Amino acid sequence: MKMDVNREYTETKAMRLPALPSVALAWPFLVLVGFFAVPFVLLIRTSFANHDPGAYQGSGLTLSAYAGLAQPMVVDAIVFSIALAMTVATISTVVALPATYIISRMGRKLQVTWLIGLLSTLALSEVLITFAWQIMLSKRVGISNLLVLLGVMEQPVSLAPGYLGVVACIVYVVIPFSILTIYPGMSRLDPSLVEAARMSGARPSRAFLEVVVPVLRKPLASAFLMTVVLTLGAYVTPLVLGGPSNWTIGVIISETALSGQNLPMAAAISVFLLIVTGALIGLISLVGREPRS
Repeated sequence: MKMDVNREYTETKAMRLPALPSVALAWPFLVLVGFFAVPFVLLIRTSFANHDPGAYQGSGLTLSAYAGLAQPMVVDAIVFSIALAMTVATISTVVALPATYIISRMGRKLQVTWLIGLLSTLALSEVLITFAWQIMLSKRVGISNLLVLLGVMEQPVSLAPGYLGVVACIVYVVIPFSILTIYPGMSRLDPSLVEAARMSGARPSRAFLEVVVPVLRKPLASAFLMTVVLTLGAYVTPLVLGGPSNWTIGVIISETALSGQNLPMAAAISVFLLIVTGALIGLISLVGREPRS
């Protein structure tokens, strides 16, 4: 009897809800078109334009911008960006996996505290983080001074600009994303699986690698993929902490559009970057797919 009353109440409440107008239902589609489809079409159109000093977005239709993708500057930048993205994604995933496991095994209050702390770091601007790392890598008050006190180095040196500084800063930026992506799957992991493996004679490290990692195949692939995408789009960190040899494709696009005043070429590089990113997403998703039984 009670279930019938609850059902009638739910149906009556649902009938009272006003029907949404068709314009409101079309709003998500309009947002998608306005913020994604229109800029993408303009990007494609600009990439086929001819470089015209009199017109910032170019004029006419030509493939000259795409022919410029074979320039050593563009090729070197895209190769470096992919290598940097893979390096950062590997380091961040290796660091985030055990960290997430430890957090998920804490008490509920400690877990909430850690998660709030990680979320609060996302409020920091990448520009602020990059310039903070520039200070830490400097010769006067940087990390090298601490290494001198520890006897690791003889005298302080400037660690920026350089490749290691770029990697360290980007890893710091993406680590919270990696942990927060892995955490939902890790928190649902049954602790008895690891305990069963250890009772069977497996060492803790082997039980972790052979039980936890395969179960979290999808979350790990998602974290790795997110880190790759974020690193490919990095701009401020390579520009501030790296030299010209450490510039990502995003810096090259900016320099081409602003300094070179060649928007069609910058648009063509951007389209090529989208294609490369899509290929990497497909490849990583394929690797992270669970094998069929």
